[in-house]
Amino acid sequence: MIKAIIFDFGGPIIEWKEASRAVYKKHEDHRSLESDTLFNLFEPYIKGGAVGDFHSVTDFIEKTKPPISLTIEELNEIFDEANAAMYLRPEMVDYILQLKKKYKIALLSNFTSGLEKFLQDVFNIYHLFDLIVSSYNIKIKKPDPKIYEYTLEKLGLKPEETVFIDDLEENTIAATALGIQSIIFKNSEQCKEDLEKILNS
Repeated sequence: MIKAIIFDFGGPIIEWKEASRAVYKKHEDHRSLESDTLFNLFEPYIKGGAVGDFHSVTDFIEKTKPPISLTIEELNEIFDEANAAMYLRPEMVDYILQLKKKYKIALLSNFTSGLEKFLQDVFNIYHLFDLIVSSYNIKIKKPDPKIYEYTLEKLGLKPEETVFIDDLEENTIAATALGIQSIIFKNSEQCKEDLEKILNS
């Protein structure tokens, strides 16, 4: 019997890929930079920041000294703009509110510092979750099995009592290997249909 549903943040709950890419492209075009220069610059910051290797864009730039002519101030502004371009999927928020009546709702995210502030101050959805697990806080990120085990322990549940939803297949594969039923998020309707099949089986 399913008792909890575990959601990834970026993908199932917010749209961020297209939004941030659009911001990066705008600044690349404006500064005559090669395509994907900014994406390739920020990608290692996001990955390292998700486990606390870097605590801010400034920290990342000072530690890695990437070969780019933009100032730290400019890069901070671009990254903040990309974050501000993220937007909630309102249909998923409404769906989670319905699910919350019957199931525990957890958030499991590979995120840089400040996830809780994002949820509370930017998107006002902190209240949706019974548990929030941020890779930055525990220094482990998906698809490491330990982060799923940690989440299950905090929920007090067995793998078969949970469903995990993420937009990256490697993360769902890792969860499935532990016995957690998993859904690859492609769009809201598909996600709802797949989850309802599991919940009603």
